[in-house]
Amino acid sequence: MFGRSKRNSAAKDEADLAKAFFAVIDRTQATIQFRPDGTIITANANFLNALGYTEAEIAGRHHSMFVDPDHVKTPAYKAFWDGLGNGQSFTDQFPRVRKNGSIIWIQATYAPCLDENGHTTRVIKIATDITERHDGIDEIAKGLERLQSGDLSHRVPGSSLPDIAALADAYNSAVGQLSTTIATVKNVSSIVERTAQEVGQASSDLSRRTETQAATLEETAAAIDELTATVRSAASAIKDVEQSADRAMATAESGGRVVSDAVEAMARIDGSSKKISQILTVMKDIAFQTNLLALNAGVEAARAGEAGRGFAVVASEVRALAQRSGEASGEISVLVRESTENVKLGVGLVNNAGSELTRIIDAMSGMREHISQIATGASEQAITLNEINTGVGQLDTVTQQNAAMVEQATAASQGLASEARELAAQVSIFRTANDGYPAAGSVVPFRSSNAA
Repeated sequence: MFGRSKRNSAAKDEADLAKAFFAVIDRTQATIQFRPDGTIITANANFLNALGYTEAEIAGRHHSMFVDPDHVKTPAYKAFWDGLGNGQSFTDQFPRVRKNGSIIWIQATYAPCLDENGHTTRVIKIATDITERHDGIDEIAKGLERLQSGDLSHRVPGSSLPDIAALADAYNSAVGQLSTTIATVKNVSSIVERTAQEVGQASSDLSRRTETQAATLEETAAAIDELTATVRSAASAIKDVEQSADRAMATAESGGRVVSDAVEAMARIDGSSKKISQILTVMKDIAFQTNLLALNAGVEAARAGEAGRGFAVVASEVRALAQRSGEASGEISVLVRESTENVKLGVGLVNNAGSELTRIIDAMSGMREHISQIATGASEQAITLNEINTGVGQLDTVTQQNAAMVEQATAASQGLASEARELAAQVSIFRTANDGYPAAGSVVPFRSSNAA
């Protein structure tokens, strides 16, 4: 008796627990019961309120009234109910059609109830409305789909579900930052492209100017080479002139010494002429005295008569000789006077020549100094021109290197412009909120492969 009472008490407790369990499910979940063929038996208030029906409107009708008509026609839907009829349960997220035609998403489990032989007697579905969660996830999926297509203008609306709201906020923040970054990249890529084009144009212009400058430098170098050769030749010629001036000055100095010697010789000749004049004067006096003596001798011979005849002849001859001596002395005196005058004239001319030679020597000395300065300047100019030529050669080398570098810079700027255009093309697929492009197409709602 007591044993049966305990069993009854345990059974009652188990029944109470089951009743309480089903009461909790009925209060918190949407439930509906079907026959194995999908015919609706009953549904609780949560289910009816969620789909907008009354129990009378659904009792006896088929489960397919809640399913998209297109899906009802698929083999998957038939296989779904075949599986339930064979005792297979399904748990998934399912889209269902409300009475007003809107879609409700549920997290549901279809569980067959089996008899003692394992046959399905009915199917119970326990479901939870996850439409808000699904719609939130769907909005994020749409955003990701648009993000994949480059549309950064889409923003996910807020949600009352904390986790979905946090995910939406994170998505919106990330897309906003990405949109700002892409807008900046677009702007920068445009600026870089324009700058690269300007740099390329400037590099091209600089390249042309550098090539022109290089050609001018080559011509300048050639001209300086010729000028350097000319200056060197002039310096060499000036050296020759300097040497010729040295020789001319030496000759003039030698001529000056010769003139001095000639002046001294003329002075000696003048002295000798004076002595000869004195001797001739003496000779004239002697001739005069001899003539007087011969005259006296002739007078005395005449007085002597025949005895003095021979003496008279001698006296006559002596007188004639004295006369000729006097005449000769006179002629010599004339010649000596003329010679003296000529010597005086020659001395004057030689003195003048000496003075002129002195002035010539002084002038040649000054000229030689100037020639020496010119020669020194020409040599220094030749050295300077050689240094300038070396500098121009180095400048030409640097210019050629600059031309090569400018060509490299031009190629680099063209490459940069190409890369900037490529970057602009890459980021052009992104559409930000300020671009004004139409939004991407909506995403097809997710359906499980075994959705029923």
